[in-house]
Amino acid sequence: MAKKRLGIDQDNVIADLLSEWVSRYNSDFDDNLTPEQVSCWNWHHLCKPECGTKIYEYLDDPDLFLNLSIMEGSQEVLRELSYIYDIYVVSAAYNPMNIPAKHTWLKKHFPFLNEKKFVFTRDKSIVMADYLIDDKPKNLEAFHGTKILYTAPHNHDEERFYRVNNWDDVREILLDWK
Repeated sequence: MAKKRLGIDQDNVIADLLSEWVSRYNSDFDDNLTPEQVSCWNWHHLCKPECGTKIYEYLDDPDLFLNLSIMEGSQEVLRELSYIYDIYVVSAAYNPMNIPAKHTWLKKHFPFLNEKKFVFTRDKSIVMADYLIDDKPKNLEAFHGTKILYTAPHNHDEERFYRVNNWDDVREILLDWK
């Protein structure tokens, strides 16, 4: 019997993008914003006026993606699930210049995953998986399998999808659903 396919988002699901992004903003603009305060996806209105929409320029820096911390528990759980599921990392690289950095980060921190199953696309509906775990509700909307929302400060008000709060939750439901 073939393994079920599991799609995993990279940023804010296995790689802690938000913490590093906020940290760089705070350092450059002498602010004290916390990741928990970023309660929406487009958060330039939370920044100092002199920053504004420049907050999104950080996402054009490949070094940002090379230096992200690993989401707690993600390595251990994905290693365990890799024996049961066919795992695809599905990441939206809005700037194509970031794809090599994201790929390098994945190979460094998740060497047990098959790099041929690293998919970089803004349209996650193209991925034919049984499950997709993502922190951005918009990415789940057009997906055809079971949609799992990974909790992040910007999605707390979302109620349309099955929700997991951490990697222990991911382990529990996916071992149960296998």
